[in-house]
Amino acid sequence: MRQAIIFTAIVFAITLHFEAKAQDKAWDRSTKVLSIGMGLGNYYHLDNRYGPNLGSRGRYHTPYSGQFNLQMEWAIHNYVGLGFTTGFGGTGPLSYGYNGEINMPIGFVANFHFYQLIDDKNGKNLHADKLDIYGGLSVGSGFAVAFYDNESARVVPLAWGGLHAGVRWYFTPRVALNAEAGFGKSIVNVGFSFKL
Repeated sequence: MRQAIIFTAIVFAITLHFEAKAQDKAWDRSTKVLSIGMGLGNYYHLDNRYGPNLGSRGRYHTPYSGQFNLQMEWAIHNYVGLGFTTGFGGTGPLSYGYNGEINMPIGFVANFHFYQLIDDKNGKNLHADKLDIYGGLSVGSGFAVAFYDNESARVVPLAWGGLHAGVRWYFTPRVALNAEAGFGKSIVNVGFSFKL
């Protein structure tokens, strides 16, 4: 509970820092967006140990991991953005002998902001100044510190990738609520986005 209160206080402090400027679109060629959020991710462990949900021949396991996420995205086109994503998170015990992990993924993200394209091709007011709906792809790596019963902590490389869909609703011209769902970095993720 205390972490949620601290997280909310930080978000509102950042919100107050950004001055309100009128924007024509939620996404355009000059957009730069910093997003922070909390959610659930899914990562492959590139490890030669047995892990949760594996048979005797398994070499990889894919725990679901609670995550704090940070993402930066730059426009390279009116409808396309590229950026990076990172964060930290972990799991509790998932199976016998495996006592959880702490992880840090890092990777690249590409998004297509199709709601802006729809708004440009449609003569009606679709509120594209407040709403940004997008789909994308993310790939990456990172590491986890995994804890096993029979040995000390072990550093394990990660790999992940997948598709996601997201929405940003700008309740001020520069600050938005953000939600994503998909596979890999964002099974589900909610937070705030800030135009820089």
